Amino acid sequence: MTKSRNTGPDGLQEVELGFEHTPEPILRLRHDPGARPSPRDFAGLYHYAVLLPRRKDLASTFLSIGNSGVAYEGFADHTFSEAIYLHDVERNGMEFYADRPRAAWPDWGRMMQGGYNSFAAMNGPLDFDSLLRELSSAERAKPAAFLSGARIGHMHLRVTDLERSVRFYHERLGLDVNAYMPDMGAAFLSVGGYHHHLGLNTWHSKGGSAHRDGEAGLEGFRMILPSRPALDALSSQFPTSRVKDGILRLSDPDGIRIEIAA
Repeated sequence: MTKSRNTGPDGLQEVELGFEHTPEPILRLRHDPGARPSPRDFAGLYHYAVLLPRRKDLASTFLSIGNSGVAYEGFADHTFSEAIYLHDVERNGMEFYADRPRAAWPDWGRMMQGGYNSFAAMNGPLDFDSLLRELSSAERAKPAAFLSGARIGHMHLRVTDLERSVRFYHERLGLDVNAYMPDMGAAFLSVGGYHHHLGLNTWHSKGGSAHRDGEAGLEGFRMILPSRPALDALSSQFPTSRVKDGILRLSDPDGIRIEIAA
């Protein structure tokens, strides 16, 4: 993982994290000593998820980060993927995960017919023995994090009104709704048949506080479209917002900032 330090346009110190093969950082951390603490019921980041290209990378990263003294908070086999969870020192949630082959993914439609039991089945225990067998003895002795690079695989947001947020991301931004579970306070959306590029939940934030500028936590995230015509077509859905410097800047119903680029 590469790091670069600089000062942002507002004079705040920034740290950028990314990989050699990525033209832009996948994560930008900005230190703001004047940031206000977020309320307990805030809308914003639940976690960001870093997708590793191989299961072997997940095993090596798990050992490497664990050996550094970081405390993990959760592990799961989601059927679609295998995932590991933690928080940083400012309580921002992070997941890193590896996908199973698409042929092994369950069908969202059938799973939703099964209700809560089917959803619960997507959250089984992680098989550590099987995962670590991806590595040789020498690789286990000297593991490295993010061996083959990584990218942001999905974002998971805390929202205050699930129906309103699903309507915005589906009807206005064009994401497909893979699973909408209002009784469980969650929804998962994507494009191109992926299991989810966006997760939404109201588990701690239903009817809570919208995102406000100047609060600690998520400042915003970026979505990438395949072409400039696609970006221009989407911008027509937002007549009060214009594409500037190749980026369409919006806010979702909870005030979470979104940058959309081609």
